This record gives sequence, structure tokens and C-alpha cells, in this order.
Amino acid sequence: MAALTWSPQMSLGITEMDNAHKALIQDLTDIMSAPDPEFSARLLRIVALLENDFREEEALMEKINYPELRVHREEHAELLSTLHHVVPKAMSGDYVLPRQVLNMLPQWFLNHLVRMDSALVKALNAAGARPVKHAEAAPQ
Repeated sequence: MAALTWSPQMSLGITEMDNAHKALIQDLTDIMSAPDPEFSARLLRIVALLENDFREEEALMEKINYPELRVHREEHAELLSTLHHVVPKAMSGDYVLPRQVLNMLPQWFLNHLVRMDSALVKALNAAGARPVKHAEAAPQ
């Protein structure tokens, strides 16, 4: 995986979204250097993180009746579908394809940030809508 580190140029100016993106970048960095026995748990964490972030983002889009909601949601769904298909492989001890998929995630993220999220932020700012920080799930 090409090294992906947070930079100020990635900031969207919405703290909640920027923090979510920083967490994703850190988790991607951590998983790619994780030994195989830790990989599956870290992969599940990334999937859960993305599901939550996408759900919150899509709720905001619905709130402002965002015209690009369908296209944005489809891009989220395609990524989650890909990740959901490789999770069983990782859970059974086959890490090759899951690691290859994760190697592509930084490029997906950068493209999504530039093409989709930056436009969404403009629409959110124009509508005066801001993300609401949801409480973290309690540890089990």
C-alpha cells in the first residue's frame, strides 16, 4: 500500500468528517503492517467504521435532500460490498485478497474525498447543516 498520511489539504473543514477520515487513514496504516493473526479483527473494525461513517454521511445527505445522494450512496455500497466479500476469506485465514483490496483503499479514499465528499461539504455548508457527533458504542 502506498503510504497514506493525513495532510491539511485533505481537510474538508468539518471536524467530524475530518476526524473520521483521520481515523480511517490510521486504521489502514495499522492493518497493513498487522501480523496475520490480528488482521481479521482489524478488518472487521475498518468495515464497522466505514459502515458507521457512511450511515451518518448519508443521513446528512437525506436531511438536506442532497441531489447526488443516490450516486454517493452507490459508491459507498460498492466499497462495502467489496469489503464484505473479502471478510470471510480473512476470517478463514486467507489474507491475500483482503490485503490486495485494502491496498487499493487509499486511492479509493482520495478519489472519493475529491470527487464526492468535497461537493457534499459545499452543499452542507450552503444548507447550514452540520454533522452531529453520535455517541460511541459501548465496549462489549
